[in-house]
Parts: sequence; structure tokens; C-alpha cells
Amino acid sequence: MLGRIIPLLFILSFINAQIALPTFQAVHKPHTAEAEALCASTSTLEVRVSAGNDDAEEAEGGSMYRNSSDLELVYDTWSNQNSQEVGMRFLNVTIAQGKEIKNAYIRFTADETSSSSVTVTIHGEDIDDAAQFGSNSNNISSRTKTSASVDWTPDAWSSTGATHDSPDLTTIAQEIINRSSWSSGNDMVFIVTGTGTGKRTAESYDGSSSKAPLLHIEYCTP
Repeated sequence: MLGRIIPLLFILSFINAQIALPTFQAVHKPHTAEAEALCASTSTLEVRVSAGNDDAEEAEGGSMYRNSSDLELVYDTWSNQNSQEVGMRFLNVTIAQGKEIKNAYIRFTADETSSSSVTVTIHGEDIDDAAQFGSNSNNISSRTKTSASVDWTPDAWSSTGATHDSPDLTTIAQEIINRSSWSSGNDMVFIVTGTGTGKRTAESYDGSSSKAPLLHIEYCTP
């Protein structure tokens, strides 16, 4: 029996020697732009409306009001303005073109209390460097809006002077920052629209410059 096993082992050893075993080579993946896009850290920018003509209301008929003591979002019974559009311009947004936005919102300060049901829609102006609001009719509604928008159904505003933050506006800010001709230091406009007779009334620059709408943006650096 042993005499049969030894030749068999010899044959198996010979066969194994003729078979090339597979070899394995480590693959190095190149450093990609996608990997570079990951945030090393974040920075925060806050910009408040800083001039009377940088927040404005446009009445339902198109008339412009740039010196109101408050901003009705968006129904206003004064002078039959009805469902209006509200614009806010934030100067010197020092974020480089294409930077990744991680969070963005607008902080409002309540000028009046209100608990009526209201839903508004927030857009940005789809432009590289937004201009100040003019006195000509339809100066807000005639501006090209971003394709991105955010709906907001705010809670009751039960205390004057309290602050209230919009929902996350990252998609809007990112659309503007991604424009090919956007440059750090350009100006950015947000527009609030809505329907119905509900409202929330916020401070304007002319009502209280220190409580005017505040834009908060967090973005990737470097």
C-alpha cells in the first residue's frame, strides 16, 4: 500500500509545481477632487441688512415701500398692500465661488405678535451680485428667482423682540454661490412670497437697525 501512496504524492507535487498561483497587487486610488471636497473645517458668516433700501415690500399692485418700520410676511392691510413680496439684501457675502454651504438661515425679530396660520415661500435672486431695491414698480417681483425655494410655516410669534429663524436655506444659497460669475464680497437677495391673510411681522432696518433681518451661513473651509 505504501508503495502506491509514494508515487501518488510525487505526481501531485509535480502538478502543483506546474500551476501558476495567482498574485495580488495593491491598487492605489488617486487623490480625487471628490475627496478634496470633504470639509476640513467650517466657518460662519453673519450679515445683517444694513441700509433702509436693502429691505423692502412690494404691494400686490406693484408699488414699492422701502422705508417701512416693519416687514409683514406677507399680508399687509396698510394701504391695501394685501399679499405682498418682501425682499432683503445682504451685502458683502465673503464666500468664494463654489464653496460648499453646510447651513443657512435668516433670523427675524418679531415686531408684532401673531398666531394666525401662514405659509410663505423663500427664494433667492438668481444673479451674481444683487442690486439695491429701487422705487420703480415691481422691483422685487421682476427679479429672476432661484429654482431652489423653501416653504415655511412659522410657529406663533407670541413675544415682540423674540427672534425666529427660517428653515434651512442651504439649497438657495448654494445655487447662488455656484453661479460661474459669483465672487466673494458680492451681495445676495432673498425674496419672501405667500398667499392668504395670515402674517408674521418682523423688524426692518428702518424700524430697528440692530434687529433687521440677519443672514447666517456656515460653509466649508479652506
